[in-house]
Amino acid sequence: MFWKLILLHFFLTFAVYAQEATQDLLAADQIKSTDFAEFQKNLSLIEQKYSTLSDLEEDYFLLLRAYEAAYSGDTAKSIELTLQLNNTGVDQTIAFRAKALAINSLVVNRRYLEAFTYLEQIINQVSKIEQPLAREQGLLVTAMMYRYVERYEQTIEYTEQIEGEKLRETAICAAKQLRLDALSSAGMTERFLQELDSGLDYCERRGEILWANLIRTYKGKYLLKTGEWQKAKDFMSQYREQAVSSLYPRLIAEFDIILAEANYALGHLNEARDYASRVIASRAGDNVIFPKVTALKILFQLEKDNANYQQALDYHEQYTAAFTAYMDDKSAQQMAYHTAHSEILAQNQKIALLDKDNQLLQLAQEKLKHQATSNQLLIVALAMLVLGLALMAYRSLQARQRFKALAEYDDLTAISNRYHFSVSAKDALNLCQKGQLPAALIVFDLDHFKQINDQYGHAAGDWALRQTVDTCRNFMRNNDVFGRIGGEEFAILLPGCQSDKAHLLADICRDAIKNIDTAASGYEFKLTASFGVTSAELSGYHLTKLIEDADTAMYQAKQQGRNKVQFFQG
Repeated sequence: MFWKLILLHFFLTFAVYAQEATQDLLAADQIKSTDFAEFQKNLSLIEQKYSTLSDLEEDYFLLLRAYEAAYSGDTAKSIELTLQLNNTGVDQTIAFRAKALAINSLVVNRRYLEAFTYLEQIINQVSKIEQPLAREQGLLVTAMMYRYVERYEQTIEYTEQIEGEKLRETAICAAKQLRLDALSSAGMTERFLQELDSGLDYCERRGEILWANLIRTYKGKYLLKTGEWQKAKDFMSQYREQAVSSLYPRLIAEFDIILAEANYALGHLNEARDYASRVIASRAGDNVIFPKVTALKILFQLEKDNANYQQALDYHEQYTAAFTAYMDDKSAQQMAYHTAHSEILAQNQKIALLDKDNQLLQLAQEKLKHQATSNQLLIVALAMLVLGLALMAYRSLQARQRFKALAEYDDLTAISNRYHFSVSAKDALNLCQKGQLPAALIVFDLDHFKQINDQYGHAAGDWALRQTVDTCRNFMRNNDVFGRIGGEEFAILLPGCQSDKAHLLADICRDAIKNIDTAASGYEFKLTASFGVTSAELSGYHLTKLIEDADTAMYQAKQQGRNKVQFFQG
């Protein structure tokens, strides 16, 4: 039995075939994302075929069962199984993979701090992992988690590393899918379009249907964004049955919400209702996922169009609650990431301090044994220790302040990011509501910003964003809350400000942006913005409703020709 355990461990580390049970486990492992139905069948056969397994094989089997539960949407069971593998008695490679798998399920269950704590451990351990399946899983989950917190550059960097290491074709397909998601979300449209078809073709030719269909959802969303609704419908309809056969609830929900949006835009209202209802009934999480938020909005609009106002109101309430939960979730993810990262850094610094302390004390003891005159050296050593502790404490404080700034401020424009804007604006609105003071909200979006990026490059686009922020700041009061809430979208909360003054400020900012001299960027281009304004008198003191109404007014300004200010009419 001993030699079997040795061979099994050797196999898991260096991919050398050992006994039959291990070969069956590995075969199931290899197809888990390409043929999930066959994967489930193989697990059942392994359970029937082998009455006993070694400890190592039992752990491997448990890991695959955890993957099966996660893929099927039973994330609570997946977490339970993976946590059983997170102890010192489990093989290092299996424990690493279990930790990486647990991260996915913890995120779905909104246990973000635990997920990001595990992520920091994965990042620190992955360089020591040699087994290919474990290594690719660690790199992929790291790329995925950076995508969650909108660290797109890190996502792209890790996916490129996966391709550079020439891991399995499944891992390369997953990396291509993650990178396309990051490129699309970051607004890097030109590169996204360059890699879209080649990534899709790569996965299709290798039979990686899951990743190919995930990539298709990005193409479908792009077609919706560019107003090609019939193309989006035809494209997604062509592959929907294939997506359904994957048995992956989240993928199916993504297909159905694109089809719902396309059909609604085309006026095919019954089909839109059908697909939106399927998303609501899906097992892909609860209303916190964005497809379900969008589905509720479509159902609200359908009932409103049909003058079913009571049902429309019900759907609108569900939509507002779901959208608020989704945005709160995004904020919680950001905070958990920075908290976990800060805590790990602080722990590492404490360990370094203890190591330094031990080294100095050991040195002092050795000197005391050999020299009677070591008192002077000991004093110097202790002084160094105190100085070192003070320095490390100072650095730890600086690091915490840096992480706080990263968590609260947009690094490009130096104003509040969406999370910090939301927290600050809610506090200000609560004060206004308690004191019965007026409040107003301005939302504005740069016109044709994508064309600036595409024609003149992202450096010019970044310049335009910074110049816009600096220009608008000149007209604001100290207690106004200014934040970047999207790629080229900004919001200003004006506590104690009447609606007419808010409208005037918006028009002043609009005119100032229009008159920015863009030649300083190295190019000459037209820079304008469309503004939407609302007030607490119309929209209430709830930040989500204020943003939604101001957003509606802003889009009306765009529809009226852009470079305009539109006040929400209620």
